[in-house]
Amino acid sequence: MKFLIYQSKEEADEKADQEGQALNLPFWQDPTNVTRTLTAPIYTLDEEWALDVTDYTTLTQQEEERTVEEINL
Repeated sequence: MKFLIYQSKEEADEKADQEGQALNLPFWQDPTNVTRTLTAPIYTLDEEWALDVTDYTTLTQQEEERTVEEINL
């Protein structure tokens, strides 16, 4: 698994929304459907937010370089 670490939930949610929109998940076609994101942020013991980006297609080279394989749960 690959994770991106964020300092705030809002930042992680923004990336998750970006991926959901790129994948044209149901929410982005019809807001009455619930599926909006591929993954949701996880609060870590380090008081940060980890987002599983293993299957994300919208990662930039810089984001790819910042990914980590383990998080502190």
